[in-house]
Amino acid sequence: MSKILRLKGVIRDINYDPQVRTMPLEQFSVDGFDINAPRRGSGIIEFEDETSFGFSKWKGPKPSRTYPSAGIYRTYHLQTKRVTVIPVIKDEGNDTRNNERLGSMTLARMNLTDVYIILAWYEYAEPNLKRGGNRITGQLLNNSSVVEKMREIKRAQKSALHWNTMHFERDYENVFRQAVESYRRIGKLCNVEMHSADNHLAILEQYLVDGKFNLDAFARRSSARSAAAAKREAMTTHDLEQLSDGEKAYFELVNLQGGIYYLTVDEVFWEDGRMVVQESKNTTKGIMPSLGDIQDGLFRNILFYSIDELYLDDKPVEFTTRLKLTGNVIGELVLPNDGEAAIESFSDANNLTPVWRRLLRLLHQEVTINPGFSIEIAPKK
Repeated sequence: MSKILRLKGVIRDINYDPQVRTMPLEQFSVDGFDINAPRRGSGIIEFEDETSFGFSKWKGPKPSRTYPSAGIYRTYHLQTKRVTVIPVIKDEGNDTRNNERLGSMTLARMNLTDVYIILAWYEYAEPNLKRGGNRITGQLLNNSSVVEKMREIKRAQKSALHWNTMHFERDYENVFRQAVESYRRIGKLCNVEMHSADNHLAILEQYLVDGKFNLDAFARRSSARSAAAAKREAMTTHDLEQLSDGEKAYFELVNLQGGIYYLTVDEVFWEDGRMVVQESKNTTKGIMPSLGDIQDGLFRNILFYSIDELYLDDKPVEFTTRLKLTGNVIGELVLPNDGEAAIESFSDANNLTPVWRRLLRLLHQEVTINPGFSIEIAPKK
């Protein structure tokens, strides 16, 4: 790539209506609920008074590795509260680089999209015998703390922004220390060397002011690392991304609450005098990317779609957003431009199953209801 574009955007509100719902969310009673049980990582939690809200669960604190956005997307159409459970630390053993901590950019993203966070920690794991026993696997979250916080959110008369602020200020340090101690115990029980607990605690110290967790210090310290990571990401082309259309871009986004956060988009390019901000999902084996990958791309696009003002070198830019899906398909399909007849023709040419045909119709519905957003399906290159 010849250059990295740095863009600034302003988001005033989120106004997006997701449509890709292929099956009903599984429902769970809060009595006897186990956050580790849901197979799809999302669902609806029901309380004794017949109220309910949607929930999703992250497999780790780093979104770029575990793609948790698909689970959040599946709950985003609900008119109730939307809750997501995030482990503050995910360590798989000193034999791997997989040692991650929750950063403030995730907090900002959830605040902006009106998603309630529950901070969590892993309390159980087993040796990963397939890896020679030098790593751990099968990690399970502490369930009682998650259910307690679900009940608290249910009672809370607070927005997601206010809940998340209070929850982090009150509980982040304790949950973080619980996670560190839990990994110490897991390492001894599994006879696996974990990453340094002292290093984790040294990071935590950077978030403390006068001995107490401070949200500004957390944002300042972890956002600096997130910004650096976003800039590095802007210089990286991944094997499963198709970037032939344009350049990667680095975004600095500001919302009305004063939050500033950083992220990258797979590519930007000019088309008919407007900038196209495009996320890409690719598959090397299947006809198209998996449903989870598509939903992850759709949720990530919500923030780009919701940008009210976009600037390049302090000059306003007209733009549109797009999700590009590439795989082993014949021909191209652009939604909503090509319409229903083209969907049938494309489906016939690729001998798509009824499941895929229905998904294409839902994608068409998504871009029709959310004007200014488009989806392109094309062969991989």
